[in-house]
Amino acid sequence: MKSIETRSERIIIGKVEPDEDLMDSIIKMVKKHNIKSGFINCIGALKKFTLGYFEIDTKNYKMETYIENVELITCMGNLTYKDDEPIIHLHVSLGRRDYSVIGGHLSKPSIVSVTGEVAIFETDKKLDRANDPQFDLSLLNIGE
Repeated sequence: MKSIETRSERIIIGKVEPDEDLMDSIIKMVKKHNIKSGFINCIGALKKFTLGYFEIDTKNYKMETYIENVELITCMGNLTYKDDEPIIHLHVSLGRRDYSVIGGHLSKPSIVSVTGEVAIFETDKKLDRANDPQFDLSLLNIGE
């Protein structure tokens, strides 16, 4: 277990419009407001989205894109950096019309249907990612 202490700096709120990509819009928010790092929460609705599931045995993501209207029930994750580029890491729970839920790692495309309401809670420290050879993934890199 590794941990560090950080403090909340700002909260940045954004509204993603219909037909915009949620992931791209969050990156634009990060660059516009020069956000160091932070934690992300979103709600809203999507009409096209890609979910990933990490297959530990093969060390690959199984990705599947869906075209259907869903409620963005929960979307949470973080903003970190790798090679000075922002990395958005989000997991979602999506509600279908029959009230069933589907979820996983959110990837692009992530197209908003009605709205995407985004809150980024900025930390006072920049958080980085580094490749973990055990999984061949860029994971959160904190010292102690």
